[in-house]
Amino acid sequence: MDTIIDKIDLTRLEAPPAAAALRGIADGFKAFQILHAGFASGLFDWLDANGPAEKSAIAAATGLRGAHLGGFLQALEDLGLLARHGQGYVLAQGMEAVLCTRSPWCQAQVIDGLLAPGNGWSDLARFLSDAWQPAATALPPPAQHPLLGDACRLAGHLAARRGAEPPGRLLCIDGSEGLLAAALAGHFPDTDISVAVAPAALERTRQTLDACPSSGHYRIVAGSPFELPADAFDQIVVFHALYPVRRAMSDALAALAASLAPGGELVLAHWFCLEACETAPGGLRDLDKAVLTDSHPLCHVESFCTRLESAGLTGAERADLESDYGVTKLHFARCPDAHQGDKP
Repeated sequence: MDTIIDKIDLTRLEAPPAAAALRGIADGFKAFQILHAGFASGLFDWLDANGPAEKSAIAAATGLRGAHLGGFLQALEDLGLLARHGQGYVLAQGMEAVLCTRSPWCQAQVIDGLLAPGNGWSDLARFLSDAWQPAATALPPPAQHPLLGDACRLAGHLAARRGAEPPGRLLCIDGSEGLLAAALAGHFPDTDISVAVAPAALERTRQTLDACPSSGHYRIVAGSPFELPADAFDQIVVFHALYPVRRAMSDALAALAASLAPGGELVLAHWFCLEACETAPGGLRDLDKAVLTDSHPLCHVESFCTRLESAGLTGAERADLESDYGVTKLHFARCPDAHQGDKP
């Protein structure tokens, strides 16, 4: 059987222009591997303590092969991770914050996590197939959690919205394994906060909250938008937790509404797809959302306020909050209060 190479006239061989696009994509993969090797070899921590250092000293300390070390160090310099002082190498200015394990912002575990079997990015073809089975991954430190920025921005937004009147009792149905609850506790130190997560996420949530000390008061309970504590809450915040109940959304919203105290506020923060689930440039971020939630964004943002009012709530409104993955759609609505002029 003839192979493909047998069918190419090597005297007139010229790669199609489209090959350059694929080479660029492959170069991105190679850059990832260069960064991963820098972490795995211990190079960044060693340079942090010993730089500037010449190649011979680096090779002796790290065990990296001298035959390839020059190209490796040059590649790290090209990526902006290293810099040269004469013949020696040092970490580029500011890079110690994300490259060294002494920093809480070190990204080593993030890079390792992308390769973990339970992460959809480790084998996207398998993640996209019907054969995909979600698996637990290592819990990242709070500073490296992919939803940290979203959680902190939402907590700040809600604190600014409430002003000098924090809620007395708050329920956080937290899809970030406690990050949002910790951020809210920092803004509302006198609020009694209940954190509801799926039973499988209880221990991870405890670890997150233990790693985020604050003066707030909170308790962790097993729960979902359908299974809520028996208390009545002044504010319920649902953060990236409605995706699993999308097919029973009306029932979920009704259950949430029933758990509000009179005048209490429901806050929903989720990603929504475009009308008719159309796609638009930014597919990589869309896949990020899919890997993070193992779900599809919510649908019909244009009618979601109506759904809140159908659940018995009033004053439904919508807002946009910029996030690391695009726009997070916020929805607000209130439980009817006999004293309509009062604030919650």
